[in-house]
Amino acid sequence: MTPDAGPPAGGRRRRGWAAGAGVVFAVAVVAVFLVVVGRGPQAPVSGECVAEPGAEQQDVDVDDSPEAAWEHEPGQEFTVYFATGGLPARYAGFVGQGAGLWSHSPCLQAVAVAECPEGERCSEVVAAESRRGRGGSTDGESQGRDRGGVRYGNTIRLYTDVLDRESDNGALATVVHEMGHALGLVHRNDRGSVMNAVTDDNTDPMPDAVDFANLTAIYGAPADSAVRP
Repeated sequence: MTPDAGPPAGGRRRRGWAAGAGVVFAVAVVAVFLVVVGRGPQAPVSGECVAEPGAEQQDVDVDDSPEAAWEHEPGQEFTVYFATGGLPARYAGFVGQGAGLWSHSPCLQAVAVAECPEGERCSEVVAAESRRGRGGSTDGESQGRDRGGVRYGNTIRLYTDVLDRESDNGALATVVHEMGHALGLVHRNDRGSVMNAVTDDNTDPMPDAVDFANLTAIYGAPADSAVRP
């Protein structure tokens, strides 16, 4: 598929349909699933979760729109909930897997729930129809609700009429990508990264060390911390 001239802010484009999607699923998604299965919310991390002054994200695509950080108390771990109550089971499952992956970050916890607890940091995840008039190749987008440079809400739209034609690996990569935007990450230049503006069925849906370093630049990490196993 030919990508759009440009995705919406926080959106993502496709490189095209990859051959051998079943092989991709077996190699990539199963590996990701093994990492995530049995992973529940983790205990709070001890120490300070405060971003270093002047810390900057790495490998940033300067053409991408900026993302805001969630409101949180400096020095404290915090949770962002992803509400999946209205999603088809396939995509609710992907959000659950994505929450497990992003929760490897030292100072934030991503949790998939049917409905967000009242008053908590919340990103709704909804199924929607693609914008056919714009080419129909954008399969997801994330839109933050920000005030004064601080995020207080977010909505992820998954264009299921496009995603339904993708392999499980490709669809999971889309979900993980949009959740990264919801958490405050921008696009990266590395074409192999799940946070690149363009991904496909061959993209590894697992965030890499740079993604977690970028979250640390935003939210900080305890002095003795590392990416959670």
